[in-house]
Amino acid sequence: MRRILATATLGLALFGAAACADTKPEASSTPTPGAASSAAAPAGVDKKTACANLTKATSDFEAKIVPLFTKLMDPATQAATLTELGKAIQDFQAAYSKDVAAMADADLKAAVQADLQTLTTTSTALVAAGTDQAKIQAALSTPEFDKAGDQVKALCAGA
Repeated sequence: MRRILATATLGLALFGAAACADTKPEASSTPTPGAASSAAAPAGVDKKTACANLTKATSDFEAKIVPLFTKLMDPATQAATLTELGKAIQDFQAAYSKDVAAMADADLKAAVQADLQTLTTTSTALVAAGTDQAKIQAALSTPEFDKAGDQVKALCAGA
């Protein structure tokens, strides 16, 4: 998960930095964790189902973003790719938080909420960092960011 969050937040930082060149990023570019989960969360999602959905969200996100990084290196496709990456991050956050409101396992629910909060906090710090590499590194070096996803992975290992 750490690698996924690093990729997501790095992508968001690149998205924010590119947007700063032309316009300021909108405050709504990063969805809040609860926004997607409150809409259609199934009632009483068991741990096995929740873990399967979390794993699928992570796998789908990896599949979407890996090809985008090659396109990010090409100045001709960079702007469109940053838009795609921003959308992929939003989709990941929505999918990862989909079941959180109805998770039956309190420990898993708390771990997912903590991951989402860490992703939101780190994304906000990266957007604020702009192109300042020291601030970007500081945002990606927090203990919370470093351990994000570990608890969900551990809790889902037996599910």
